[in-house]
Amino acid sequence: MQQLSFAGSIQVLILGLGWTGQFLQDLLLEQKVSFAATTRDGRNGTIPWTLTDTPDVSSLPWAQTVLVTFPVLSADTMSQLIEEYTSKKGPSHWILLSSTRVFSADPSDRHTPLDPSLDTGRLPAEHVVIQKKGTVLHLCGLWGGQRQPKNWMPRMNKPESIKGKILTRQLHLIHGKDVARAIFAVHGQFTPGERWLISDQTATDWMKMFLVWGSKEQIDTIEDLRHNDPECREAIGDKGTLEEIVHKGGVKPRLNSDEFWSTFHLKPQEFLEIV
Repeated sequence: MQQLSFAGSIQVLILGLGWTGQFLQDLLLEQKVSFAATTRDGRNGTIPWTLTDTPDVSSLPWAQTVLVTFPVLSADTMSQLIEEYTSKKGPSHWILLSSTRVFSADPSDRHTPLDPSLDTGRLPAEHVVIQKKGTVLHLCGLWGGQRQPKNWMPRMNKPESIKGKILTRQLHLIHGKDVARAIFAVHGQFTPGERWLISDQTATDWMKMFLVWGSKEQIDTIEDLRHNDPECREAIGDKGTLEEIVHKGGVKPRLNSDEFWSTFHLKPQEFLEIV
């Protein structure tokens, strides 16, 4: 991996290159921004590094912005990481990536109270980042590159999972390129102590995805559900064809990320085409 970095200090440090980091590194190279990244094994020119219960930052350079791309499931570990890094390297702007799972209300924006019952262990570390004047970015469904929603369809192979999708209908997405643009914007215009919700401002219709990309068995299951399951019958009706139901539209975003894009004077550029 080509890295534009300098001995001693850089502009962006990516802790955990991963899927998101690969889009970000492309943008940073394009913008000629100095950066470095870590992986567990140091592959492709990255820094070999793993977050442990007692974080060791000796191999890490100082960066203006430190991006943590992976879930940190311990508040104490997150606190120690920031404190140790600040002590040994100097103060930085911290960005932690997270999911939108805890935004359960309809509708939800970044100010909506979080639902702790849906937390998978991320919230305590997120609270630490916020308290220490970092920023948490809550990302909707990630797609792009190897992650293609079309390939998700075979996973919906049970009536229960299909029912859940046709009851909600909404799939909120954000492409890796737009994630990179969002991170870069926060790096350039840092907002301490904030949570941001990030989506492409649209809602993709699961029903349309099933019609275009689903199997005959999945379509048969949907037909059975809308005729015989009271919840599904009430939600989508048992009259007309599935194509007619999709054509009516009406699927609107539940998650509102407008404030992020307006604050940073950006617009998402990548949108899923269901063809």
